[in-house]
Amino acid sequence: MTVLTTTKAGRPETDRPDTHGVSRDAARSGVGIGAAFDWASAVAALRYAFQPIVQLRSGRCHGYEALLRGFERTGFTTAAELLDEAETAGMLATVETALHAKAVAAYRALAGWSEAKLFLNLDARLIGRADSPWIGRDPATSRNSGIVLELSENRPVAAGVAMDAAVERYRQSGACIAIDDFGVGHSGLRTLYEARPDYVKIDRFFIAGIDADARKRALVSALAGHAHALGIQIVAEGVETVTEFYTCRDLGCDFAQGFLIARPRVDLTGLPNRYPIVEELNRRDRRQPSESHRRLSEVIERLPPLRGDSRKTELLDYFRGDGSASIVPIVDEHDRPLGLIRERDLKRFVYSRFGGELLRNRGLGDRLDDLVIRSPVCDISTPLDRVIEAFSAESAADGIVIVEGGAYAGVLSGGALLRLVHERNLAMATDQNPLTRLPGNAAIQRHIEAALADDGRGHVLAYLDFDNFKPFNDNFGFRQGDRAILMFSERLKAWAGSAGAAIDADAFAGHIGGDDFFLGVSGGEEAEVLARLAELLALFRSDAESLYDAETRVSGGFLAKDRYGAVRRFPLLAASGVAVVIPSGRPLDGKGGSLTPDAVNAAIADHKAAAKGAEDKLCVVRLA
Repeated sequence: MTVLTTTKAGRPETDRPDTHGVSRDAARSGVGIGAAFDWASAVAALRYAFQPIVQLRSGRCHGYEALLRGFERTGFTTAAELLDEAETAGMLATVETALHAKAVAAYRALAGWSEAKLFLNLDARLIGRADSPWIGRDPATSRNSGIVLELSENRPVAAGVAMDAAVERYRQSGACIAIDDFGVGHSGLRTLYEARPDYVKIDRFFIAGIDADARKRALVSALAGHAHALGIQIVAEGVETVTEFYTCRDLGCDFAQGFLIARPRVDLTGLPNRYPIVEELNRRDRRQPSESHRRLSEVIERLPPLRGDSRKTELLDYFRGDGSASIVPIVDEHDRPLGLIRERDLKRFVYSRFGGELLRNRGLGDRLDDLVIRSPVCDISTPLDRVIEAFSAESAADGIVIVEGGAYAGVLSGGALLRLVHERNLAMATDQNPLTRLPGNAAIQRHIEAALADDGRGHVLAYLDFDNFKPFNDNFGFRQGDRAILMFSERLKAWAGSAGAAIDADAFAGHIGGDDFFLGVSGGEEAEVLARLAELLALFRSDAESLYDAETRVSGGFLAKDRYGAVRRFPLLAASGVAVVIPSGRPLDGKGGSLTPDAVNAAIADHKAAAKGAEDKLCVVRLA
């Protein structure tokens, strides 16, 4: 074993070559560095800053990432440079172990350190090596150590290393696992599959500007759904704006880390366990809890949990005390879920005359967390579609653990989920137009209210209808009228479905009834949204020509009775629209906004005639 030693001063002098004859300039260039370099002094010169990782809905500090500082005193400019040189010198494991020990010492010196976890970066080149830090520790002494090892995606794991077996050795030593920089490094999905991490940290690249980038939102949303189905929690890295915060939270991310919440601190005295900025942002969010939130709160089974450090004999009392219980949720000392224990796995103990004696057998272990199986975890505000996706995981057969504010809230059973799905399908069928299968008035009203309460993005709320539809319907028949409605609805669905990729926006299409439609667009560049909306109207005008015979198309119109019974000429069918533009960052009144749905409806009614007379069939109204 190589042991680091250091001078009494704890750091090399900066104005002359060190005792091994390597100058700072040589160190910086990597020339002449080897095992003889004073690595101990370099490690001693470094210090750690801690940056909090905070629960998005409660503001509670979940942990700290340890970040190295002070490279100007070592001859290196970055951690990567230092570790590259250490690897070249055959000292990587020794240096990394010393750095981790230094971080742990600072962590354990914090007041209430056991209430938060310490996230430590582990060089990927050490994974699978016998001299890696945290290998070979006594699980009994390191259990509940609070350590989370971040496996960075910035470097590949050595060829031939079995990731799953290597990671299991870290788990046996009491550490949790996180994948860092997910999405920008090496074999991300493969690492996700093989490492079975406890956390995935989404790289800042995908978080920056996510509120205005529909493609990033789609990727993060999909990752959050799949991760939760596997019992993995999501950390959004580099959250720097309020809109990024809200977007990450609403997409299902569990934790956030970034300058908006707190910058890394070298002074570790008085680190808070809650961050008021997060609590304030959640208070300022004027949107009401979703229907999914309300119903999940009502149907989850609030089974009392057991602590992971409880003894196995407590399971006997649990299952015998409630004969209907088939599972028991297991949490850590801070009520964070660890997983479930299933009754069927313990039948030989529960129903045995000597079950207690068997459970006390030290050869079988004496802690509950030896029997825990990981289960999917969803926040109580998770949309129902995401919960259904989580239930698709094989490990969800016994239920999904529901958390609120990062803490255990209850368990959602398969039967309860079926009830929720049935209720949703019934509600959708009731509020869905039978011809176009588009959402109806209730859903449209909810969308308008949500848009008015969301001041983080700009919105376009468009009312679209046909010009002179009654004469067309009367003259050519209801079948042709239905064809026209279906033709436009398909165009509208396609427009809304492609909005994310085409204009980086979220779109919602609805059918008010008859020839009246609604389109809501959130995000994206206003000019681009309006241009594509005008293009939609022009395309329908072209599509509608197929509804006429050749002679009518050539003449450009047809004769029919107007609403007063007089016969007159009408142009070919077209659609027009009023687009109400609501800018981002507008002042709100604390009750959902200074604008109301009635104000939007009034603006639409006042400008319908102008839209029908416009050359491009579109009238734009801006409300502030």
